[in-house]
Amino acid sequence: MPFNRAPNVKVIELRDDYINFELTDTDISMANALRRIMMAETPILCIDLVEFEDNTTVLQDEFIAHRLGLIPLRATRDGGMAAWNYHFECDCDNYCQKCSATFTIDCDFNDIVSRLPMHQQEVAISITTRDLISLSDDVQPVHFSNTQEEDRSRDKGIVLVKLGPGQRLKLKAIAKKGIGKEHAKWNPVATVALKHDAVVTLNEDILDQYSEEQKEALVDCCPTQVFDYDENTKTVSVKNPSACIFCKECLFTTEDFRKNPEDKLAVQVKHSKEKFIFTVETTGALHAKEVVKDALAQLNAKIFRLQEILPELVA
Repeated sequence: MPFNRAPNVKVIELRDDYINFELTDTDISMANALRRIMMAETPILCIDLVEFEDNTTVLQDEFIAHRLGLIPLRATRDGGMAAWNYHFECDCDNYCQKCSATFTIDCDFNDIVSRLPMHQQEVAISITTRDLISLSDDVQPVHFSNTQEEDRSRDKGIVLVKLGPGQRLKLKAIAKKGIGKEHAKWNPVATVALKHDAVVTLNEDILDQYSEEQKEALVDCCPTQVFDYDENTKTVSVKNPSACIFCKECLFTTEDFRKNPEDKLAVQVKHSKEKFIFTVETTGALHAKEVVKDALAQLNAKIFRLQEILPELVA
């Protein structure tokens, strides 16, 4: 396991809901452990209990409760998610501010249309996350994952249900802390992609035997422009190995250029054993950098726990 004790993280691109970074000086077991922790063991808040007082919409209570559970909730309490108790560990009798957050919805079609222009009073009204009122100052629903999505959207937030004439929705919802292992709604990420970094090497002796047309064909066959051709020196070089998607087009092309089937290829593409590329997109419940930091902290805690109990296991 090369360099498995001193991993390094290099951020390539960072936005509120997106991060692309390199993990180096470690092996695939640690990289995959980090990926799984980001998906399944990084805690966030989600609605888990819904009490309906009135629901005359077209959707049944269970449908609306399910949609409410999937709404990302942003907690801004000092200390992050560590400042929240798990409900099963809290010392309260039922739910309290240390382990839960309360939301309400009270929307009546007739009441809403009375404040609208006449030409809009016959149109169904969308009930969105803007209508989900938080009773906790440090927890709010996330309406859009980023400002670009908000600018493109025609809605005011995430649509829960539409109200028609005479319909009403009134409910109380309680959110609590959890992890994706318990239920997928506590998954803070939309996707976590892990890719081996590519190690692309060129055999200069074989490339020197290629014609200019063959060298240009090798460069052009790559869909992600890993290679570069210098018109002045008539040489091929590896410009951006991290862009490689392991499509093997370069290998297929150089196979066609071989004079004999047993001849070596001009290009070799291998998976790096110590460098990995992560792409993380969040739901909005946590910023992307918070997901990575929390997952690294969880992984670190697991390693320390293993070190503590290891003497007992080998005894």
